Amino acid sequence: MNKIEYLIMNKLLTLTAIVTTVLISYGMSSPVDNQLQKKTNLHSTKHEQVTTKPHAGIELNYNRPKKLQVGDSYDLVLNFKTRVSADTLQINIKHDDGLQLGVSQFDYQFAAFKNKKNKITIPVTTLHDGQYYIDISAALITNGVSQARSFSIPVVVGDPSKNKKINAGYISVPSQGVISMPASETTE
Repeated sequence: MNKIEYLIMNKLLTLTAIVTTVLISYGMSSPVDNQLQKKTNLHSTKHEQVTTKPHAGIELNYNRPKKLQVGDSYDLVLNFKTRVSADTLQINIKHDDGLQLGVSQFDYQFAAFKNKKNKITIPVTTLHDGQYYIDISAALITNGVSQARSFSIPVVVGDPSKNKKINAGYISVPSQGVISMPASETTE
């Protein structure tokens, strides 16, 4: 074995030892088995890892009746909570045509402090049978940089199937901008 082969073998052996140490350390820090924890009466905090799309630290809670009829009115109360501090919390609200919102303002701005709650109350009146959505875009702005999160609140009015038109094999739902047409496939 010459000197170069000796150095390469020495480096590979050192690298193998480092990788083995890291893998053993990682395995020793893995979560405790729940059954073992119950048997030995150990105290531990459960941490669940959830993979989600990154979004602004904004939470939304709202109320709405489960069942509405055409012509019903109610107050939609939107409660926003910011999990981080920012310069501004901007809210933009849009809605489908089957709903009428009793406000003239659809854009809101609030100071955004960590855990601060902001409340918006919007009178809603239903106009037609169907399933409609109130779409909300909320953005935290810090030093001119925006991070946004979107919410969509479903509102079911009466019998949603009454808002569908069936003509010559296709289904049209005008309130949702959907047209479903039959299709056929042939191979030659």
